[in-house]
Amino acid sequence: MADISVNINTPQLDGIIERLEPGARAELHQEIAAEIQQTVQGHLRQYALAHHRTAASLGARPTGNLEDAKVESTSDSDGATVTVAALGIRRALGPLTITPKNKAALTIPVAAMAYGRTVDYLKNHGVEIFRPKGKNYLATTEGKGKDAKVVPLYILAKRATLKHEPGLLPGQEELEKNAIEAARDYIMEESA
Repeated sequence: MADISVNINTPQLDGIIERLEPGARAELHQEIAAEIQQTVQGHLRQYALAHHRTAASLGARPTGNLEDAKVESTSDSDGATVTVAALGIRRALGPLTITPKNKAALTIPVAAMAYGRTVDYLKNHGVEIFRPKGKNYLATTEGKGKDAKVVPLYILAKRATLKHEPGLLPGQEELEKNAIEAARDYIMEESA
C-alpha cells in the first residue's frame, strides 16, 4: 500500500490566513482539509467506475481498490494535509515499477479466478496450482483424465511497470478551486 499527500498552495488566501487568530486558522485549515478529502474520495469513486480494464478483460469482478481507498486529513494552525492510501495510487505521480518483496517473482493474474487474489488464497480455497515444467506461469487444471486442460492463472515476472495515470487524482486546478471555496465559505460564516 502506498500513501501520497495532496498539497495545495493558495497564495491568494495567505493574507487572509495571516490575519486570523491561531485557533481560527486551525478551524479554517480543518474546513479546507475536509473539503479536499471529500473531493478526492468522490473523484476516486467516479474514476473507478470507468477504469476497470483489467478486470473487464478477464471477466473478473473489480477489486474495489480505488473505491475503498483510505483518504484521511489532518490539520492544525500551520496547514492541512490530505493523505491517500491505496494500492498503486502513486501512478498518479508517474510510472510505478513494482518488484517482488519476499518472493522470487510477481504473480500477474491472467484469469478471472486469479484477479485480486493471491496464490495462497486460491490454494487455501482448494485450487491446485502448479508451475508447468519450463513455463513462466502458474496454472491449474480444468476437467479430469484425458479431458483435463491446463489453465494459466498467473504470469511470473521479475518486475512490472504500471503507466502514469495523472487522472487518478483530481487536477490541481479543481483542488485549488475547492480549497478556496471552502475558505471563503468559512470566512463568510465567521464574519456573519
